[in-house]
Amino acid sequence: MVYNATGAGAFRSKAGSLSEKICAEFSQIDTAIDSAKINIVDLTASMNSSTSLAANGVDLASGTNHTYYAVFMAPVACTIVSMDSYLTEAYVKETTDAKIELIDNAASPVTRATYTLPLAGRAVKTMVSTAPVSSATAALAAGDMLNLAITESAASAGTGHAKVFLRYTVN
Repeated sequence: MVYNATGAGAFRSKAGSLSEKICAEFSQIDTAIDSAKINIVDLTASMNSSTSLAANGVDLASGTNHTYYAVFMAPVACTIVSMDSYLTEAYVKETTDAKIELIDNAASPVTRATYTLPLAGRAVKTMVSTAPVSSATAALAAGDMLNLAITESAASAGTGHAKVFLRYTVN
């Protein structure tokens, strides 16, 4: 959200008491500040093809599951807002449902966010924002590591590549 200050004339013509109008204005400012605090990191930045957009990111249809370790380390205490998946190649399911998961690197790993691609497939350039599994799994302590786990569909008729981004706020 972008905050645009209300001019004096528009402010004067708003309904409500002076304190109601000021509180409404402060609420808009607070929402804009919260939006500005969101950080975005590309978890698949090192998984790029310099020759093809379609081959960028993680493969969703090679038939071999992969875990990419330590794709993110929390620099300070922070909270996961969402895991965003962007398809650089259309997803077509062959056998297994493709799934993208953020799992912490703890002794007893906990899934922080998960997205299972739909049976019907997905078009290229589709972006899906996935909320954390729960509010408890959204919290990261300084130094917490996240792994990116990919469950892949088979490759003979299946297709798909995705970029994965993490949105988080600093506590």
